[in-house]
Amino acid sequence: MAVRPIARPTALSGTLGEAIAEFFGTMVLILFGDGCVATFGLFTKLGPGGAPTPFANNWVVIILGWGLAVMLGIYVAGAISGAHINPAVTLALAARGKLPWNKVLPYWGAQVLGAFVAALILYFVYQGAINNAIGGANIADPSKGVGYVFYTYPKSFVGTFGAFGDEFLGTALLVGLIFAIVDARNQPVQGNLNPLIIGFLIVAIGASFGLNTGYAINPARDLGPRLWIALVSGGESFSVNNYYFWIPIVAPLLGGVVGAFIYDFTLGKVIEAKMLTKSGDTVTTGEAVRESSPSAEVRGRSVRETSFE
Repeated sequence: MAVRPIARPTALSGTLGEAIAEFFGTMVLILFGDGCVATFGLFTKLGPGGAPTPFANNWVVIILGWGLAVMLGIYVAGAISGAHINPAVTLALAARGKLPWNKVLPYWGAQVLGAFVAALILYFVYQGAINNAIGGANIADPSKGVGYVFYTYPKSFVGTFGAFGDEFLGTALLVGLIFAIVDARNQPVQGNLNPLIIGFLIVAIGASFGLNTGYAINPARDLGPRLWIALVSGGESFSVNNYYFWIPIVAPLLGGVVGAFIYDFTLGKVIEAKMLTKSGDTVTTGEAVRESSPSAEVRGRSVRETSFE
């Protein structure tokens, strides 16, 4: 039998490769997510006689668009990094000991950079529509601009407490339910359908809690695009709405950690007490639950077919 050489690990097999996956996963998330917001906001009166464009400016476009965006982002990065594509998820996993702390900053940097690059791309793709909508005004102007295409803001009647609470609760629900969905002991999703179910979760949060603030529930989703718009608006994207920018950063980070602790110390403890084991023939890789194959074995972070050579 021929001796097979042992492959030496490279930088791409470690944190660097995972950060690259987080970059592209988050970039895909923002391209589709903010892209649907552009459809919603920039094409509202292009119908006959200036009438609202059919379907384009309905809230369902936002919640479905973001749900699909999250699903696609997870499919891009899931097998490599677990597809956090959200600093709040990364922090929550680290806080619960499910991710090494030395990976938090690289993941965060990749996520924010991915969102930044996606916003840059969308800015040029929708340049004509943006100019048509703002008519020479600053893109971040709260009354005449279209900064909302790229970052979130609260409705005028929603105060600081309400906005903070909305983002905190939305992210706590997001992370707590992600923990429930990917828990292999708790009726896990089969057939690698976790991304689809988490996409539906985003739709549900948007339908129930989205209109107060635009439901960032993801610091990178707001900060990355806001940084790009700051470059083209003279920094106004950070001062608008009474310096609102800090809320979609701080509230999701705190809410995500709280959601993770609530799940692990309530339902997680119940599952432990009942001594439930992994359901069915499932294996957990990264943060995704997949059906195992009779001829598959687990090596590191991925499931690979066994070689009989």
